[in-house]
Amino acid sequence: MHSTPAHDAEAGTTIAGVLRSPRFWLAPLILVVVIMSLMAALYMGAVADPQKNLHDFPIALVNEDRGGEVDNPDGGTTKQNFGDQVADAMVPTAAKSGIALHRTDRVTALNDLNSGKAYGVVVIGPNFTNRAVSLGRAAVLQAKPDPMAIDVFINRGSGTFASAVTTTFADELSTQVNAQVGERLTATVRQSLVRADVPFSGAAQLALSNPVDVKVVEPTPLPDGSGNGLSAFYYTLLLILAGFTGAMMVSIVVDGMLGQTPIEYGPFYQLRQRLAISRWGTLAAKWTVMVLVAIVQSALFIGVCTAVGTSLPNAFSLWMFSVLAISAVGISASAMMAVFGNPGLLVNLIFFVILGLPSSGGTVPLEASPRLFAWIAAVEPMHVVYLGCRAILYFDADFDAGLGRSVIQCAVGLLVGALLGWGGTKLYDRKGWHRFPGGMTLPPRLARIADSTGMPTITTPSAAHVAGIGAVRPGDETEDRHVSG
Repeated sequence: MHSTPAHDAEAGTTIAGVLRSPRFWLAPLILVVVIMSLMAALYMGAVADPQKNLHDFPIALVNEDRGGEVDNPDGGTTKQNFGDQVADAMVPTAAKSGIALHRTDRVTALNDLNSGKAYGVVVIGPNFTNRAVSLGRAAVLQAKPDPMAIDVFINRGSGTFASAVTTTFADELSTQVNAQVGERLTATVRQSLVRADVPFSGAAQLALSNPVDVKVVEPTPLPDGSGNGLSAFYYTLLLILAGFTGAMMVSIVVDGMLGQTPIEYGPFYQLRQRLAISRWGTLAAKWTVMVLVAIVQSALFIGVCTAVGTSLPNAFSLWMFSVLAISAVGISASAMMAVFGNPGLLVNLIFFVILGLPSSGGTVPLEASPRLFAWIAAVEPMHVVYLGCRAILYFDADFDAGLGRSVIQCAVGLLVGALLGWGGTKLYDRKGWHRFPGGMTLPPRLARIADSTGMPTITTPSAAHVAGIGAVRPGDETEDRHVSG
């Protein structure tokens, strides 16, 4: 009495038959597993052990010590420069930890720090040796000299993690320098006190064992609303997603409006009358919409950031750069889909997102990630866009801070994407490979992959499908339902 309706039974039989075929579920299973595993390997590999992966981490070293007359155990003095000795020992020791110390002057070092070329600056002051001498004599004369000092400058605009690495290096530097200088001072003072028959107090020994004060200083703190140096990374993510996902949404809407693909609203299915437009014409329409999206969305991003309190010292420059970045990503992504079809979606996902995030340098600097990510970053748009956003937000839109490189590479990327889309669609149009049912036949090899029969598959609905669509009950016809071919 409660038998299953015929169409439900038929649907159940069809679903069971489809699922019994490995050709149906094996391909999507492999595709998803491979893509997600690649994402896991790249993302977790980039952040698993930054300290172990540290390499070529740039820190400037400035030695301004003028030297001085150092007391000898025999009562005489010798001209020495403790700053040179500390610097000479510091460079190879830092290199073992993956930190590249390069010697330079104070002005150049601070310019590098304020343009993101160096993650930190170590400064040995001009009176470093003289203060060491004063400290040694104070142990004998019970005076209170100025402490020996080494300043380590950081700039959180280069990245929160980069500043953390530099701060850790400062702690290690303090231990190394105090051991080096403290041992020498203690030995010299002990000999002087023995010669003068003066006891060497525990307080004096303690003071001489840690004679150097290593201080971490931030000369140009970031303003409020900078996200502790992360706002540039998140803004970069907004630009890439606006270009990447924007291109997909624009493609879906435009194809639906042109009758290339169906439009669905819940259970409602609409296939518009297909317009006689070429592949190139379709892509040009998508590009036009994408540029309009870039202009409007960039302005909205600026407005949203202002509303939530984000620091925007160069709002107009950021807007112009945002338009360029979104346009470059959107035009390139649209070209990929136009030339490669559905596989273009995967190419875009891998290129713009999966490879982009771990190689952006926005959270973990490239010098603290495996070297593979530095090679990827050379061609990845997310790293290039991050350099531009960072320069505008933190380094006063300085072209030398990465903005110049970013603008050039974004323009080149836009040009390459435009040439790919134009050349590919023009070739397809010239060959007569149009986007309409029955427009072309799959090659035999590709047909064997797509069709279990191995017979060439025509890209038009099957006869059974057409017959099924034609079997519409009276009264169900709507003017929005069209079958074209």
